[in-house]
Amino acid sequence: MANYNGNIDLLTLNEAGIYTGLDKKNPERTWYCAPTDVNEIIVKKSPHDPNRLMALLRVAIWPLNEAYKAKIRQSAQERGDENVSVPTHELQHSFSLEYIKAAIKRFVKLPKAVIEENKGTHPEFAEQDPSDENTSLFKAIRRRMNRRMGMLYQPKTAQQPSPYAQPTFAAAGAAVGYVAPAEASGTDLSGYNSAEDEPLSF
Repeated sequence: MANYNGNIDLLTLNEAGIYTGLDKKNPERTWYCAPTDVNEIIVKKSPHDPNRLMALLRVAIWPLNEAYKAKIRQSAQERGDENVSVPTHELQHSFSLEYIKAAIKRFVKLPKAVIEENKGTHPEFAEQDPSDENTSLFKAIRRRMNRRMGMLYQPKTAQQPSPYAQPTFAAAGAAVGYVAPAEASGTDLSGYNSAEDEPLSF
C-alpha cells in the first residue's frame, strides 16, 4: 500500500483564523480557530472515552489526473527545475449531502453565485433546482463548497519546506471555554447569520 505526505491548509476552512492572547498564562501562544457550524465540524464525545471530545471533519482524497501532473512537470522544466515534486492526490473538505442542502437553503447567495459564474458555459443552471442532488447545478455547488485543503505527495527522503507562508496574527479578545452540546447534528445552521448579509467564501 502506497504512503503519502503533504500539508493541510487549515485556513481553507470557512472563517478560520489565527489568534494570540486567548490564554492569559501564555498570551503569546498562537491559536488556530474555526467555527464548527459553517464547516460541518461535528463535536461529540468519544465512544471509547466519554471524558474526551472529538471534533470530526469530513475529508475526501482524490487522485490527480495525468494531464494535471504533466502540466506541473512541464512548468518545472520551463523554469529549469529538474528536481520537481509532483503531487499525486488532493485532499478536499467533504460536506455531506444533507449539509450542502441545508447550506443552499440558508445561504441564498451561494446558488446564485454558481449560476452567475457558469452562465457562459452552463446556461441551463438557471433552470435547475439547486437542492436536487441529481442536477448539474447541485454538483457544481458541491464542487465549490468542497474546496482543496492540500496536495499529497509520495514521500521523499529530503524533507520538503512548507508551501504556506506564515500568516499575520491578529489579537483576539477575551475567550470563553467551550461547552459541548448534548449532541451535534452537523446540519443546524440556525445560529449563523444569513449570507444575504455576510456571504461565506464558498
